[in-house]
Amino acid sequence: MKLSAAIIALVLAQAAYSQRPDTLKYCVNDKHIGVGGYDPVSYFQGNKPLAGKAGFSTTFDNVIYLFDSEANLKIFVANPTKYLPQFGGWCSMTLAMGRATTPKYDNFVILKDKLYLFERTVSVNGRELWLKDPKKNEKIASTNYTTYRTTGKIK
Repeated sequence: MKLSAAIIALVLAQAAYSQRPDTLKYCVNDKHIGVGGYDPVSYFQGNKPLAGKAGFSTTFDNVIYLFDSEANLKIFVANPTKYLPQFGGWCSMTLAMGRATTPKYDNFVILKDKLYLFERTVSVNGRELWLKDPKKNEKIASTNYTTYRTTGKIK
């Protein structure tokens, strides 16, 4: 009887774990919300992202995404990968520099129909650095992101 209870507990724990987002793959908050709670579709619709609303949400790859409207939710559900930020939502430039950091979600660029998010400090804007050589930065960030996802480290 004790063995059966232990097996059931193990199975339930595994099921709960498998429903958590991969926190190395995705930059999420403690509630597993992606893109800082912003509506990922809204980045492609104007100059400023819109905050998502709890009433309009969906889960993709165990990450919760919020939307400004039901229309944007439907657009996302029809083609989620089109609207996901590159590199799981981590700051693209700091990945190219060898670190994984949370971006400022209003600091972004759309290049070749892909969303890139960036960190911004008082002295450095990741977006500006990225745009100096996006092709080179993309290649380095992609390699570093793959390493980070599998090891939790970049270098």
